[in-house]
Amino acid sequence: MDWISFGKLGRTHGLKGELKFFPNDPEEIDSLRGQTVRLDVKEVKVQSIRGANVPFIIKLEGVHDIDSAKLLTGTEVLAKREILKPLQEGEYYRFEIEGLAVFDEEGRPYGVIEEIIPTGSNDIYVVRNGDQEWMLPMIDSVVKSIDLKQNKLIFHRIEGLLEDTPV
Repeated sequence: MDWISFGKLGRTHGLKGELKFFPNDPEEIDSLRGQTVRLDVKEVKVQSIRGANVPFIIKLEGVHDIDSAKLLTGTEVLAKREILKPLQEGEYYRFEIEGLAVFDEEGRPYGVIEEIIPTGSNDIYVVRNGDQEWMLPMIDSVVKSIDLKQNKLIFHRIEGLLEDTPV
């Protein structure tokens, strides 16, 4: 079974076993309602999720008081990949993009995508290689291809994108 990270549990909320939940992708929060999730090695069912913004408040079956909820603070929430909504061609989930190796069109490596910054109009991919960091806008004129099978992203260098590299 393919389990993926949906986010992390934060601090407790109230006295009845609820926790703050910080999802990796807030748009996927509805996918978790009523699903079985994995916390470390234990599987539990999501009883409810409420709230309009991050952090959401999550209630898990079998967690009835603040003491049992405290034990789960900081735990990663994993769920089955199958519960995700199918995406259209050319769309990707965050977890598919993070970790991709980044190359320019000439095949020069630049590092790995370690973070995605949503900006509203387009995402920004943060590429790191040791102490170096670049930010690639997810726009058609820059990102040329994403190949999940080869675990790589190819981008087109445009003027001003990489300060230390003449075009």
